[in-house]
Amino acid sequence: MKKNFFILFLINFDSNMFKIKYSKILVLGSGPSGLTSSLYIIRSNINLIIVTGNNIGGQLNNTNIVENWPSIKSIKGSELMKNFYLQILYFNAEVYNDEINYLNLLNKPLMSVGFLNFYYFNFLIISTGCKYKIFNYKNQFKYIGKNISSCAVCDSNFYKNKNILIIGNGDSCFENIFYLIKIIKNILLICRNKIFKTNYNIIKKIFLIMNDKIKFKMNSFLLEFVGDDYLLFYVKIKNFFNFNLNIYFLEGLFLFIGNIPNSNKFFGQLKINKNFILNKKKFLYNYTLTSINQIFSIGDVQDFLYKQAVTSSASGCFSYFDLINSYKKYFNV
Repeated sequence: MKKNFFILFLINFDSNMFKIKYSKILVLGSGPSGLTSSLYIIRSNINLIIVTGNNIGGQLNNTNIVENWPSIKSIKGSELMKNFYLQILYFNAEVYNDEINYLNLLNKPLMSVGFLNFYYFNFLIISTGCKYKIFNYKNQFKYIGKNISSCAVCDSNFYKNKNILIIGNGDSCFENIFYLIKIIKNILLICRNKIFKTNYNIIKKIFLIMNDKIKFKMNSFLLEFVGDDYLLFYVKIKNFFNFNLNIYFLEGLFLFIGNIPNSNKFFGQLKINKNFILNKKKFLYNYTLTSINQIFSIGDVQDFLYKQAVTSSASGCFSYFDLINSYKKYFNV
């Protein structure tokens, strides 16, 4: 299917519509990992192209306030990423606000096709991040980054001694609840299922620690977020069996329904497990190297554990050193 797409593309290729771009290194993505990696590379005076994707700055743009970025007391996520981006432009990086449709990573030369350009490259850094799992919650995206969050570690301090509602189930959800225990006043947990999808011992510990602080609403699903242009006020919840409709007022809401790495364009070419790109992460200078030499992945597209802006940025730094080691051998410099 992919080969057929590429053949059809070449047959119908219009040089007036597409421009051919070549760089030694192509970076896909413009979140903390991709822009950090790009910063290191461009300061080494190496030819580089950055393809930003359709959301410059990545998911951090949806974070209202960031207070765990070293040296900055408090800053909007979008403002932090704007600073990242402006720093890249300061060093005259070649940047295209383009979205990649197709990649050929199994044959040389390495290439990709975007909406605007046709890219050839020797090395690829993948920093395509992740996206929220989509459910049919009315007005969901209107309030994300306001008083809806998906990261307890990042945002719990904003809801200290407040009443919150949590949507979710599974291990990740309850790990976040443990983090919230000492901070939040009361929690109402909404679950779509009749049972918890996590270890029994975790549930037991939660009841022992915070039995008076947490309530559960099982077999229920969220219909709608309701508020004004600035804040979420309440949610509408419906029961699967009796279809009773309830309204819950709240001071904050956490969505622990999971994220999906943006790795679909690499299926069949790179090693991927549960949508996460698998890096070698062993031996010297192989930490960010994928299953194909000269191709590296960083940030949330390969991070199933930490999922923080600062660790994402750190992985961008790692990729620079991993790449440079291969780059010197490849170009014999």
